[in-house]
Amino acid sequence: MEIVIAAGRVTPNADEITTPQAVKARRIANFLPRPVLLRDAVIVHNQDDNTTSIRFDTTAGPVRILLPVAEGFEFHVIHDSDTGSRILGSIRGGSIPVRAIAYRISEFLRTRGLK
Repeated sequence: MEIVIAAGRVTPNADEITTPQAVKARRIANFLPRPVLLRDAVIVHNQDDNTTSIRFDTTAGPVRILLPVAEGFEFHVIHDSDTGSRILGSIRGGSIPVRAIAYRISEFLRTRGLK
């Protein structure tokens, strides 16, 4: 599932989103290795902040994997709670294949007991 946030409104239509981050997020989501992750992954295109992320509902609440805006940077794992957003960690994703990034995301969530 994909949602778009634009001008403070949330809509479920992401057909016109074709940014490199959106394409990469879709490819990563398709390669998530565990069915529970595939089923619960939501791609969020926040046009107000110019970001794309993959969101998961976890045992600790919603967790977003924020995609970097350019190649060579890290993916940030952000926990959204009632007290605000907090960075849980980062995943190096430089120039590795999307399949490897999907595996690293899966392992990050699994080893911390989030998913």
